[in-house]
Order: sequence, then structure tokens, then C-alpha cells
Amino acid sequence: MAAMMTKSFASTTVAARAARSSRVVANAAVEWYGPERPKYLGPFSENDTPSYLTGEFAGDYGWDTAGLSADPETFRRYREIELIHARWALQ
Repeated sequence: MAAMMTKSFASTTVAARAARSSRVVANAAVEWYGPERPKYLGPFSENDTPSYLTGEFAGDYGWDTAGLSADPETFRRYREIELIHARWALQ
């Protein structure tokens, strides 16, 4: 009986956490992505961001002085390499 109550309680808790976390993710996505995202100089960098940095990817604060993201194919390759290095660092 106690096992059934614990299992029922655990599934309710998991469902409640999932419902709360989906709302948090939606709010976070609105805040950190897109044209209204925070930029590297805050309000002073409004028209100073390159046109190819649209806020589509994580970590895009509108700053690319070396032009590393200008070519989409090169940017894709750098993103893949960064993921590989992050996975090695976590091991």
C-alpha cells in the first residue's frame, strides 16, 4: 500500500514539475532569443550589431568583431567544434 502511494505521489510530482518547467523555458526563450535579447553593450549597441547575428542561437549578444560568424558554413562548423570540446571537457 505504501509503495502504491509513493509511486502515485512521485508521478504527480513529476507531472507538476514538467508543467512548471515548460512555462519557465518559454519565458526564458522569449527573454534571451530574438531581436529584443540583451546585447553586449546594453542599450548602447542598438544599431551596432551585425546583420547576420539575429539572436537565433544561444550566446548571441550581437558581438562579432572578428567576423567569425559572417559565413554560415564556417559558423556551423565552429558551433559543431565547440560542442565537441564541451563534451570532452565534461568527461
